[in-house]
Amino acid sequence: MSTANLRRQAIEQRSQARRQLLQGLYQWQIIGDDAEIVKENQMIDARAGEIDHDYFDAAWAYITTNTEQLDCCAADFIRRNMATLDPVEHAILWIGIYELTQRIDIHQNVIINEAVELAKQFGSDDGYKFVNGVLDQCAKRHRAR
Repeated sequence: MSTANLRRQAIEQRSQARRQLLQGLYQWQIIGDDAEIVKENQMIDARAGEIDHDYFDAAWAYITTNTEQLDCCAADFIRRNMATLDPVEHAILWIGIYELTQRIDIHQNVIINEAVELAKQFGSDDGYKFVNGVLDQCAKRHRAR
């Protein structure tokens, strides 16, 4: 397989991992199951080799143990109570803020674009605008352009 094909495959596996994360974090918020049980269910659902497992594991571990910290970061840019957020958009924000603050190896434009795409696909009609605005402000605070 060529280098370009390997790179495309890695990008797609990371995108798939983000979708899997979103689904798991949504379930975790709605059902309230133990985070590890939800993670196991997500891994069963994820077809082997089709997601970036290292990324998924690291993101899941960080997000599920640091939701208050992630919410505090988002709250600075949101004019409503975090508890009133749509669970899909809330999960997307957790993923995006995790990446902006913990994964300096991922370019901020990639992070925001991926989050916006998830919001367009799974969120409310204008949820992507909300996600874009919050993550853009968070990026300005946490990343030098």
